[in-house]
Amino acid sequence: MAVFQRGETVVLSLEVKNSAGSYVDPASMPTVKVKDPAGTVVVNEAQMVKDAVGKYHYDYTSADTAAVGPYNVRYKAVDGSRTTKLRDSFVVEED
Repeated sequence: MAVFQRGETVVLSLEVKNSAGSYVDPASMPTVKVKDPAGTVVVNEAQMVKDAVGKYHYDYTSADTAAVGPYNVRYKAVDGSRTTKLRDSFVVEED
């Protein structure tokens, strides 16, 4: 699990591929949701930035007073009737 200090920017990345393993873009822009260690939503369904076909990122910068501990991330991509959700996490620690 990646570890960051308060105030650092965490680059949250997502790759979207089809069943053949090729990069594809979903019908709508993927979103990201981030919860702090207490379960409070700190980023709520924010649209990600497209870097290339099937590759996206979102920059999350924690506050200098951010809660310390594990943060949970959920990515969501919707393409027609198909919704894909992926989970990730990172840790924020004191500097």
